[in-house]
Amino acid sequence: MKRISPLLKILIFSIGLILTFNTAIVAEKLAPELWRTEYHILKPNEPSDLSNLKSLDWIPFQGSLAFGFESQKVLVRVSYLGQTDKWEHSALYLENPVAYVDSITVFQWEEGKLFRMQDGDIYPKRKSIFSQHPYPLFSLDINSLKQNKEFYILYESLSNLFISPEIYDEGSILSEVFGVRDLFFIYFGIILIVFILNAILFGLTRNSSFLYYMLYVFTSFLYQLSFTGYAKIFLWPNSGKWNDQSMVFFGSIALVSVALFSIRFLVLQKRIPIVYQGIRIFIYLILTNAVISLVIRSIWNDPIVHVLGIITSLTLFGSGIYLLLKKLEIARFYVLAWTILLISILCFNFYALGILPDSILFRHAIQLGTIAEMLLFQFAIVDRLMKPKEETIITVEKESKQNSRTQRISNLNQDDLIYQINHILSEEKLFCDEDLNVNRLSTILGIRSDQTSALLNQKLGVSFNQLLSKYRIEEACKILKEDPSQNILTVAFAVGFNTKSAFYESFQKIVGKTPTEYKKSLNS
Repeated sequence: MKRISPLLKILIFSIGLILTFNTAIVAEKLAPELWRTEYHILKPNEPSDLSNLKSLDWIPFQGSLAFGFESQKVLVRVSYLGQTDKWEHSALYLENPVAYVDSITVFQWEEGKLFRMQDGDIYPKRKSIFSQHPYPLFSLDINSLKQNKEFYILYESLSNLFISPEIYDEGSILSEVFGVRDLFFIYFGIILIVFILNAILFGLTRNSSFLYYMLYVFTSFLYQLSFTGYAKIFLWPNSGKWNDQSMVFFGSIALVSVALFSIRFLVLQKRIPIVYQGIRIFIYLILTNAVISLVIRSIWNDPIVHVLGIITSLTLFGSGIYLLLKKLEIARFYVLAWTILLISILCFNFYALGILPDSILFRHAIQLGTIAEMLLFQFAIVDRLMKPKEETIITVEKESKQNSRTQRISNLNQDDLIYQINHILSEEKLFCDEDLNVNRLSTILGIRSDQTSALLNQKLGVSFNQLLSKYRIEEACKILKEDPSQNILTVAFAVGFNTKSAFYESFQKIVGKTPTEYKKSLNS
């Protein structure tokens, strides 16, 4: 455990270093008062080739529009309100600052004829105009705008439709492109550092919490690559169909991963069995939807995973709060992580609806929230592992000043405390928590850890570790009797062991057989 603290310092130092040398730039858009934007939702029978523009009803808007999961096409008209004879720009660029719109088509007139440009999820990676910029980006024709002050944008998407046409000149577009690049360099750099740190910590401790957390970090990394548009640029530049499906698929897997991590971290199977069963059902539903999204792409894939994600997230958040109120201290960072993530999701949606102003903080609230969540989950795991160690050191110092065991417990209600210990271990099944130790049990009982040890020795004739192993092995035998097909390693983790060798050693010592031999005896 002594090696964990320096590793955590390395994590914080690395993040600080990245933030110091990569400050994201907020680009200044052209004055919005020079541009008027209006939109019209095309009905199923209305053509999208701009052949009936005169008959359309236009609704003005400013900033952005969030249509949610809208399968119909939306046409946007952008009009320049300034004087073209005083034109100061040699180039203009149009950007929609999200990467998950399926198709965006820009229409301009050139010598009385319409020409079009296309970008979006379903198209291959663009070959020019800042080809490594993740958001749809178009170069507007200046001469066309001088002749006709209007141009049109057609939006189509089976995912969440977010419309925010933003116009930059040749100077500000560079700030936007490099600012976005630097921001996501920071973001993905932090995720990679967290992943590497957890791989090291798992190698040092062999604690399965780090393994489950690594799975969550890795799948979140893949999801965010798709969400931000970088997967299309660097991983599958010419696979438009897969790019369109990957966000739903990886988002589903990331959601399942955080659910599995939470089950393991909070030991929900034993502490809140009804919640554990509910989360398992949600996991199966999410995975089913993810597989279906690979075969059939429909308007329902994305909203289904969002609804299931909201229910699952709130359930896990509520479970953390419940256990925190039950004095489970390791839940504090866990609850804080979910709180910040849920706030960031609300901020992004309020920004998308135009309630919050356009800023780098709100536009990238989801990314900022996930980073904060990941770091707090990291602190939660390390806190869970290090706190018992620190308490043990303090306890050892105290024990040297104590009198004999008998004197330590002479003023305690010993029978009541023994009853509480058996109740906590047998009814609440706290022994299934792999990090349970004498210090945590003593905190629950409201006595010192040296008193707990003395009490167990005098009244039961066992040490704390012997008692803990007894309860864990009895529970393992019960699980194997009820379902002999259960995987032995799964059973070992379920009852609180974090290594296979420790489980086998304790099992043979208490039962007189190895787990494998015990399983065979059940089938005979």
